[in-house]
Amino acid sequence: MGRTMALNSRDRRSGVDARALATLKATMAELDRDSPIYVRIATALTAQVASGQLSPGQPLPSHRELARSLDVNLTTITKAFNLLKKRGVISAEAGRGTAVRGRDLNHAAPSYDQPRLPPAIDLSVHKLNVPGYQEFIGSLLRKIASHPDDLARLQEYHSAFGSNHNRRLAVEWLLSWGVSATPNQVAVTAGAQHAILVVLASVLTAGDSILVPRLVYQGVKAAAQVLGLGLIPVDTDEHGMIPDSLARLVGNPRVKAIFLVPTLANPTTVTMPLDRRQAIVDIARRNSLLIVEDDLFRPLASNRLPSLWSLYPEGCFHISSLSKVIAPGNRCGFVAFPERYGAAIASALRGSIWMTDVISLTLVQSLLEQKKHLEFVGTLRQQLTTRHSLALNHFGGALAKSDPESLFLWLDLDSAQDSTAVAETLYERGIGVVSSDVFMIGKTKPSNGIRIYKGSARSDTEWDIALSLIATLLRKPEQ
Repeated sequence: MGRTMALNSRDRRSGVDARALATLKATMAELDRDSPIYVRIATALTAQVASGQLSPGQPLPSHRELARSLDVNLTTITKAFNLLKKRGVISAEAGRGTAVRGRDLNHAAPSYDQPRLPPAIDLSVHKLNVPGYQEFIGSLLRKIASHPDDLARLQEYHSAFGSNHNRRLAVEWLLSWGVSATPNQVAVTAGAQHAILVVLASVLTAGDSILVPRLVYQGVKAAAQVLGLGLIPVDTDEHGMIPDSLARLVGNPRVKAIFLVPTLANPTTVTMPLDRRQAIVDIARRNSLLIVEDDLFRPLASNRLPSLWSLYPEGCFHISSLSKVIAPGNRCGFVAFPERYGAAIASALRGSIWMTDVISLTLVQSLLEQKKHLEFVGTLRQQLTTRHSLALNHFGGALAKSDPESLFLWLDLDSAQDSTAVAETLYERGIGVVSSDVFMIGKTKPSNGIRIYKGSARSDTEWDIALSLIATLLRKPEQ
């Protein structure tokens, strides 16, 4: 039908493409005439989107043009378009008209991805300085280097899923944090970002869309761009994704999955309460939607609520990793999946990196066998609590929404301060933070804040110095 709905062969009265109009009318004629006409118009347009007759980003006729072409009043078209916007099928911006939503939206490279020198104190990226970990790794690597048989084993191919022993260790890791799975339901990945890419590639196809929080982990944006997937924002509150907002969007035929971080969310640090988790799962189950649960921060939470995986095992993919809570450089993650997706997961693993780095797996094996993961996570939790207390001395009530157990601070800014400008000024002064626009989906800015990683400062003293500089800037913003 072409790139727009208003090309050649136009309706004389409105300029609407005659073929497109004929298809729309034919679809409406097949619908239940007991339904209000605005519902039939919305349903017919939705069907054209689902079939590919209307493409992502394609502009639609004006309300007035379409009303004339369909011989209905302007109010009817307005109600139809409002219904389509609620479903997430179309988007509208003042001065730019109405267009079909598509995967080309919301994937601009975050500003922090642009190549430039790191600042002197970089609190924008995840680093850890957990006492005892470096010594443990050094000792283990020396032991491996002194045994030729071990070195030879590290150079062999292994199963894409991970060996049976690796998968049993993955089950042990999950059980440490209150998540149950069997070895047949678990695969080993090269970290959580790889797990996200593998899951999305396994169950979605280009053109599908994912419902995500309006502020979402930026790695999902990157994965969606690579795979040609759309991201549709869902409104959130102090408890996370709002069920009513989610329910209004599940009618979009492109929507196939929901992505969320239910525990200590990145970047807002929000933990979703149990009743909210159950409500999200109920909506997903009723609408046959998959859930991708990024549960990396569960080990840090003292109140470990049931995972979405435990509430929805037939439709949820649970992602976990050592990278965020023990060592960012250890690229080892785990994905628990419904067994019917095992073949698809295996194919995506082989098609991406074939297998996870064996040295990383060897380090993880020793960590788990010696129960060192519990020790290191416990030490990290103490460090995070200490650094949060130091931050309260500088920011007080501005951290009211930031959970003390989180890996990072979420600092709400005054409405007069733009988070992007604040982050840029701090960079110029040698401090790296991330502004809320990096996480934003859609054109509306839902929050004005900056994310600050707690573990990235090399010492509590450096942490205090950085916070002092940030607080000074925020008290006296540059004019």
